[in-house]
Amino acid sequence: MTKRYTTYKRLIAKTVILSLLASLAVAFVYGIFIKQRAIDDLARVDARKTSRMAFEALYSAMEKGWSKEELDAIIVRLNDVEPDMRINAYRSPIVAELFGDREHDKQAREHDPMVMKAMKGEEILTGDDEIRYLYPIVVKQECLSCHTNAKIGDINGVIDVRFPVANLKISLTTMVNSFIIFFVIFTVLIFAILYFRLNSLLVQPLKQFIGMIQDIIHQNDMGKRVTLKTKILEVKNIESYVNKMLDSIQDYYEKLQHLSDRDYLTGLYNRRKFEEFLSYEIKRSDRHRHKFSVLMIDLDNFKYINDTYGHAAGDVVLKEVTEILGSNLRNADILARIGGDEFAVILPETPYEKGYVVVEKLRSSLENSPISLMYDQIKLTASFGVAEYPEQGENIEALLTGSDLAMYKAKRAGKNTIARADQTDQEMAAEIQKKGEFLRRAIDEGRVEPYVQPIYNVKTNKLFGYEVLARIRDGEGVMAAGQFIEVAESLGMACKIDHIVLNKGLAAREEKKLWDVEFFFNLSTNSLFNGNYIDQIKSHYDNDPKKKKHGVTIEILEREAIHNVKGLIEIIEAMKNEGINFALDDFGSGFSSFVYLKYFDAEYVKIDGEFVKNITVNEKDRIFVKHINQIAQEFGKKTIAEYVEDEETLEVLREIGVDYAQGYYYGYPKPI
Repeated sequence: MTKRYTTYKRLIAKTVILSLLASLAVAFVYGIFIKQRAIDDLARVDARKTSRMAFEALYSAMEKGWSKEELDAIIVRLNDVEPDMRINAYRSPIVAELFGDREHDKQAREHDPMVMKAMKGEEILTGDDEIRYLYPIVVKQECLSCHTNAKIGDINGVIDVRFPVANLKISLTTMVNSFIIFFVIFTVLIFAILYFRLNSLLVQPLKQFIGMIQDIIHQNDMGKRVTLKTKILEVKNIESYVNKMLDSIQDYYEKLQHLSDRDYLTGLYNRRKFEEFLSYEIKRSDRHRHKFSVLMIDLDNFKYINDTYGHAAGDVVLKEVTEILGSNLRNADILARIGGDEFAVILPETPYEKGYVVVEKLRSSLENSPISLMYDQIKLTASFGVAEYPEQGENIEALLTGSDLAMYKAKRAGKNTIARADQTDQEMAAEIQKKGEFLRRAIDEGRVEPYVQPIYNVKTNKLFGYEVLARIRDGEGVMAAGQFIEVAESLGMACKIDHIVLNKGLAAREEKKLWDVEFFFNLSTNSLFNGNYIDQIKSHYDNDPKKKKHGVTIEILEREAIHNVKGLIEIIEAMKNEGINFALDDFGSGFSSFVYLKYFDAEYVKIDGEFVKNITVNEKDRIFVKHINQIAQEFGKKTIAEYVEDEETLEVLREIGVDYAQGYYYGYPKPI
């Protein structure tokens, strides 16, 4: 049966009507009460006063010796004063005995029950529409002089007063007090009705609603729904819309949970979730005392596929590889994609000997499963690295590093092979972990510092700029970048170090007011792709009092640029639009150096120091430097020679026409 609901508009209307009816009921009851009180109290008072006045009038006449006819005339005159009021006086038998009886008095004494009661000394008040008050006249001491046959306390007679209820006169005080009492009762009643109605139909559902929302928040349970006990349509609508909102939130929550745990392309677990499973498997292995294996997989020559067929085809290949690997694993095995073309597998309760069989199955299946791309079919292979717990590592970092090193060993062995982490790999992994821990502490403790080496104008011999270099303070000594940068890159800490050095270097440039000095920063391509350095450098430029919007140069290495030329070109263009310069570092160290002059819009070319340091004694190096300088300048680039360590080298560079130079001849790296 469909439950019917009301609205707050109807509720308010019902409450007003109910309150009105209740107030009318109270007014009716209170009116009856006032009327009864008037009859009981006010009528008695008025009637007693009237009776007393009639008695006093009669008594005064009797004192003067008036006859009974004259006394009757007084009663007639009293009745004429108030036409709606009738006054009668009845003699008691005592008075009748002494002064004579009257027929209507006798009839009243014998046949009127009220008069009979009053003759016995009882004061009587009766009537609804007409008030009748019978007042017995009691014999007092002063009455004995005339009424010699009576004694004190006897009844000499009864005065009978009758008048309509409508003639009752209520005092102003009584009316005001009655109104105040009625208003108070009415107000209390209205507020009581409103309180209980609103409390039951509004406040309680809202409290229930708040309580349910708090439970959902505290328990983080997106599956719970709000259920409110209410008859109000608006409250029911709140319940409905909140539940719909919770449905949407739950849907988004589950999608976000999926995205946070899964790789968007393959649907496999990502690195973060893989490490969670690995942590759980270590605990389970310790508890049940069994071994398990961790497998790292890196596809061979995958870059060739992307370069030849495009990235869309590369995505198709990754999905196909996922299907091949997944179909050859057990349900309990955990497969994850942890990088571009890198996969990882946990083989629970599987020591190396059994794990090797599984890995060989994966390798063979991948090798013998051609993948269709456009009109071609390609055969794909991979290099596999295996680490066993706990032999090759007793924690997550050791296992991942060990299996990673084993995978690189398989690459070096010719690819499409399986390698196992051995003792040497363990020692290497331990060393990497040790250095990694050292780097983490250095970063957390703020011991990463920028050092600068000056760059001079070769022709004018004036300071042109500084190259900002990363250093780590270790006690009294300082570690150069060459001692930690490779480990930092392998452990993903290079970006953090780049950020710290850039931030501190720019701050020092501001503090020292070196606005006319060019600052060169070494940033890895990973940092450029993953860091928002444009806003950081723009903010630095904004602090320049001359607002020249230049003075920062980013150095990029050829060996890093080769991995994503197109993406790097886009980043360079975006940063150059904000006044940020670029330099090609270690130029000449690779085979593609001159090609980059065509694609990268860099302001400076830094000639590799390996060619510079021996130009005074090695003719081939001199020729290299000469031609690098000539080609760079023909492309409109300024050249900077590194490793300038003596005057003779500087003189040769002047002859060649190199623009700038840096090296120990001009100064060692030092704090700013």
